[in-house]
Order: sequence, then structure tokens, then C-alpha cells
Amino acid sequence: MTPRFAKPLAILSLLATSLVFCAEAQADQLDRVKQRGKLIAGIRNDYVPFGFLDQKGELTGFEIDLARAVAKDMFGSETAIELVPVVASNRIELLNAGRIDVIFATLGKTAEREKVIDYTAEYYLMAGMVLLAPKAAEYKSWDDVKGHKICGSQGNVYNRTLIEKYGADLVLFTGTSEIYKAFQDNRCDAIAYDGPNLHMKVNESGWSDKYKIALDTFDYIPIGGGVRKNEPAFLNAVNKAIIRAEASGLMADGEKKYNLGVSDYVTKRAADAKVKAAAAN
Repeated sequence: MTPRFAKPLAILSLLATSLVFCAEAQADQLDRVKQRGKLIAGIRNDYVPFGFLDQKGELTGFEIDLARAVAKDMFGSETAIELVPVVASNRIELLNAGRIDVIFATLGKTAEREKVIDYTAEYYLMAGMVLLAPKAAEYKSWDDVKGHKICGSQGNVYNRTLIEKYGADLVLFTGTSEIYKAFQDNRCDAIAYDGPNLHMKVNESGWSDKYKIALDTFDYIPIGGGVRKNEPAFLNAVNKAIIRAEASGLMADGEKKYNLGVSDYVTKRAADAKVKAAAAN
């Protein structure tokens, strides 16, 4: 006769084994990525100049270059990477679902996001939000957006501020092309979006003669990559790759390459990274 406690004990044993397996799988993210032979990175493909399709239809951009540099550091080749397009509203969900290993997609660092992901080393400081509007529009301060329909992006960290503090009537979209089309179709009075993107957009043909940056940013936000929680070995490997990329001048050169200007933030990080790289050797 089978002892009456045998089945519960077997179930408990199986549960314990499963928990150990899950813990090991969680801890071995770096090993699993290396066994796969490539890095899977969530990137933007619609966001000039951080990640976009060039005239040949090829992915390029400030963060695309960084993602490829991280892959090269890990695998010896920048082609050992799969680039998965994401948007602000789904990038963290895809990360935590295991669809991607890391986010390099204009991910602003906030305390709220740090509850659900771990950030890599920061590598850029972004003008969090500016306002693009018709040249004839008059906005003297952000308080003036109250009651106005403002186009923006789903998942943007500043949406709550625009609604709760400034009283904007937000009309939100998943991608930048949708935002621009809605604005040009007069579905909103202005666009509130990330500074680098709108500063470049307003200088484009067909935009420069009609629109302006009506309000400058009310906040700057550090940008970093994102990885799943509790993956210290993988996080450490990505951070080392980022620091080596900064030390090589990749990010400083990228500012010039993609017409982002020359920022003290990126310049200082490059200098600090060179010191860290030299100390490591």
C-alpha cells in the first residue's frame, strides 16, 4: 500500500525542484544569451536619431550603434544581434516576457520603472519634453497648454505631468509617424514629445517653414538600457560593454554623426569611461 503522505511529498519535491530550476534559469541569463549566440535587443525603428530606417531601409541610429557595440563586446561581432522594434508602451512588457534581452530604446530612468526592471549604466541625458506648434501659436509657458489637445506618445513618462500639472488634453499614439500625421491632420494643436526628436523634425523641409519649438523642456532625464530584474551577471556584462563603447568614443562620435550636438554629459562620460577602462587593464 502506498503511504498516504507519499503523494503530497512527491508534489512538494517536484515543486521544490521547479523552484530551483526557475532560480537557476533566472540566474543564468548571461549563459543562456551566450549559448544562443546572439543578443536580442529592443530598439526604436521610428525615432530619429536614436533608432530609425535610413534611405536604404536599414536600421541605424545613436542607440542602434550602441546595441551593436554591446553585441560585438559579448560575441566578437556586431552582427551577433537581433534588433526587435519596440515602442514606449510595450518595451518593458516585451522585456519581462522574455521576448528581448535588453532595451536600447530611449528608456528614461525613473523610480517607478526601477520597480520592475534594472537599468544599465546611463549613457545620455535627454531633454525630456518640448512643445512643437504652428509658428503663429502663442505659448509663453507650459501652463498655456491647459485645455489644448496635445499629441503625444503612449508610455511617455511625462504624460501624467502634462495632464495633472498642466491640464493638457492628451491625444496619444504608439509611434512617431502617427503623432506627426495626427498633428498635420489638425487632430491636435501641438506636439509634446522628446526634445532631440522634435528639434530635428522642426528643421525638416515642409516643417521648418510652418512650425516652431514653442516651449523648451521643463525637465531633463537620464537615458539607459533596461534588463530584467535579478540578472546581475548579464547586467554587469552589458555595463562593461557600454563603458568600453563610451571609452572608444562611440557615443561622443554618435552625437556628431546624428546631429545631436556636443553635450557636456556625453563628453564627461567618455572621459570617465577611459579612466575606468585603463584601470581595468
